Amino acid sequence: MTIGLKRHLAVVVATSCLALLATAAAQPQVQMELGLGGNVVVGAWNPLRVVARDVPLGSRLEVTFDHGSLRDGPVPFVLSLPVAGGPGLSVVERTVYVAPFSSVSWAVVGQDAVVASGAIAGRDQDDTPLDVVLTRRSGAFAAAFPEDARVVDVTASQLPLDVAAYDGVRSVIVDGTTVPPRLAALAAAAASGAVVVLNGPLPESHRELELLLGQHGGRLGAGRVVSSTGSAADVARLVTPEGSVPRAEVVQAAAAAPLVTPPAQLRQHLVIVVAIVFSVLAVLLTRVFGGPGLVSSALVAVLLSLAAWQAARPPAPQVVGTKTIAIVGGELALSTLLEEHYTLPSARLDLAIQARPLDVRPYRVDEAGLHLSLDGWRSVVLAGAPRVIDAPLVLEGDDLVNRGSVPLTQVLVVGLGPQGDLQPGATLRPRDQEDGPPPQDYARLLDLLVPGTVVALSGCDIGCTVWLAPGVLAGQGWEGL
Repeated sequence: MTIGLKRHLAVVVATSCLALLATAAAQPQVQMELGLGGNVVVGAWNPLRVVARDVPLGSRLEVTFDHGSLRDGPVPFVLSLPVAGGPGLSVVERTVYVAPFSSVSWAVVGQDAVVASGAIAGRDQDDTPLDVVLTRRSGAFAAAFPEDARVVDVTASQLPLDVAAYDGVRSVIVDGTTVPPRLAALAAAAASGAVVVLNGPLPESHRELELLLGQHGGRLGAGRVVSSTGSAADVARLVTPEGSVPRAEVVQAAAAAPLVTPPAQLRQHLVIVVAIVFSVLAVLLTRVFGGPGLVSSALVAVLLSLAAWQAARPPAPQVVGTKTIAIVGGELALSTLLEEHYTLPSARLDLAIQARPLDVRPYRVDEAGLHLSLDGWRSVVLAGAPRVIDAPLVLEGDDLVNRGSVPLTQVLVVGLGPQGDLQPGATLRPRDQEDGPPPQDYARLLDLLVPGTVVALSGCDIGCTVWLAPGVLAGQGWEGL
C-alpha cells in the first residue's frame, strides 16, 4: 500500500512538472533587433527585425520613436505592423528610417493586453556608418581601422537583402574565413553605396561572389565591389570613399529648391479696392432706392463672391511635385524619390509609399503606408527609401551611351562643361566646352560632385530624374579633369 501511494505521488509530481514546463514553453517570447546586428545608425535607414514565439493571433508591433526635445516636447514617429501570431515563430522585418531620437519604445500588443515590451535609450544612438566584417579575424580589422570607426562583426545570415537596409553601411568586408554570404545581399550592399571588399584569395565556396567584380570597374549602383589580397590595414585604406557622391548632402540640396509652385493668392490691395468700391456702391443704392437697394447690394455681394471664388479657386486641394535623384554605377542606379505635398485646406495625407519627412514632425507608418497631418497652406517634403533601378547612362569605351527609352537632356560633365542632349540609343564623346549657367534642376548639386561626374536629366515633363554618374570619366585622360 505504501509503495503504491509513493508511485501515485511520483506520477502526480511528474505530471505537474510536465504541465508547468509546457506552460512555461508556451509563454510568449519576443525579441526585437534594430540596426544591422543590433547596431543602429542614426540619420539612415536601418533594418528592424522582430521574432515572436507563441504570441496571440491578431497581435501588432508598435514602435514609437520620440524625435522631440525639451523645447519642442514629444514628436512621435509610430511604426505599427501586424504580427501573424499563433503557435510557433512569427517574424516581422522592416526597413525604417531612424532620425536622432530621445527614446525608442516598443511593444507587442495582443487583443487584450501587452504581450512584451522594451526600450532603447537615446544615449545609445550614433551616426557613424558601419564597417561590416564577415571574418574570424574581426580583431585584426578592428585594430586596422581608425578609432572612430564602427567595425561590426556579423554572420552571413544577418545580412539583409533590402537595399535601403545598407543606408548606414560604409563597407562590407568578406575574407572567406566564414560561411559565404548570399550574392544578392552583397549586391544590395554595393548598390546602396557601400564598398564591398573581397579580401582574398577566397575559397571555392566564395567563388560566386567574384561575379560582382564584373565590368565597369566594379561599380554597382552607388557603390563598388573591389578585390584585395592585402592585409587588414590595406583593406581599411580601400574603404575610404573616393569619387563617390555624398548621398545625404545631395538629397538635402535637391530638396532645398521648391518642388511645387503654390497657387497664387489674391493680392491684398486688390481685395481692399474691391471692398471699398462695393461699400460705396452699397451706400448709394441704399440711399437712392431704400430697401430694394439694400437687397440689390446683397445680391451683388453674392455674385461678386461667386465670381471671385471661381477666379481664385486653386485647381486642386493639393499640389504635388516630385524629383528623383539617381546615382549611377554600371547598369544600375540607386534612386531616391523626393515628393513635396502642398495642401490648401488642412488635410491628412495617406500615402502608400515607403518614405519619411525631411523635417521633424509627427507621423505614422503601417502596412498601408505613411500617414501624417498637414495644416492649410503648408507643405512637407518626403524622401523615399533608396531603391535600385536600371541606369540608362553608361560609359562604353570613351563614349557615353543612352540605353534608355527616353532622351537624356542637358548632359553635363563636371570639369568639361555642358555636352547637349543624348537621344535613346545615341552615343556622345565628351569634349571640353565653355561653361555656362547650369540648369536650375541640378545647379545646387554641382558643388558636391567630383570632376568627371556626368549629370543628366530625363522626364522633366512629369517630374525630373537627375542622373549622377560619379567620376566615370576621371582617370580617362580627359583634359581639364
